Amino acid sequence: MIPLLDALLRIHVAAGFLGLAAFWVPVFARKGGRAHVRAGLVYAWCAYVVAVTAVIVAAGRIAAHWTQGVGVAERPDLYAFPLFLGYLGVVTFALVRQAMRAVATRRAPETLRTPFHEALAWASIAGSVAVIAFALGVWSGLSPVLLGLSPVGLFTGRNMLRLMKNPGAEHMGWFYSHMGSMLGGGIAFHTAFFVFGAQRLFAYEIAGPLGIVPWILPAAIGIPAITVWTRYYRRKFRPAARRAG
Repeated sequence: MIPLLDALLRIHVAAGFLGLAAFWVPVFARKGGRAHVRAGLVYAWCAYVVAVTAVIVAAGRIAAHWTQGVGVAERPDLYAFPLFLGYLGVVTFALVRQAMRAVATRRAPETLRTPFHEALAWASIAGSVAVIAFALGVWSGLSPVLLGLSPVGLFTGRNMLRLMKNPGAEHMGWFYSHMGSMLGGGIAFHTAFFVFGAQRLFAYEIAGPLGIVPWILPAAIGIPAITVWTRYYRRKFRPAARRAG
């Protein structure tokens, strides 16, 4: 099992680096332009690969620790890290899938709701519940961080279900969902990179109270950015909304 997990981890890392690079092109490129669309597709497919491999590797790591006789109470950190990685994988997949489906169904928003898409929303919520249960049930130094980041899955699932329930209710709602979900997936991407990748890649370690920074920095920057950008585009599209009315 370990060689297979190592191989999947290498695929995960490679797709992660490519996805990180591709993420920034649509952010700055002309919206709807060729560069925006092509780089966005690369980012989305990398996100799918990263998410699926993250869940498989996380489940494999947890199973390996369990079969080796290492209990959760003995080493909660050995379980917390893969659980969080798997949680990020589920949320990333849900966010990016929501972003792509919002664009694909913009002319027929009622087709957004499918059994698979609805299951993704509930999986995102379930991931949050699992992280909260673990953080509270096996308290450790990572518990505050897990609790702090656990609402992401709840909000992601809730927003997906709300949009599926009332498709097309808001003018340009598909655009706001696409943009917010893509950027939300970027937050998850960067969180995984800073927590799991950067410190190993560049051989440094952040100790003490500053150790929380890699966990929260992407969300601390990304969530306000999503809010600001959404408000900007709502003001920009407001005249169009009035003409539509």
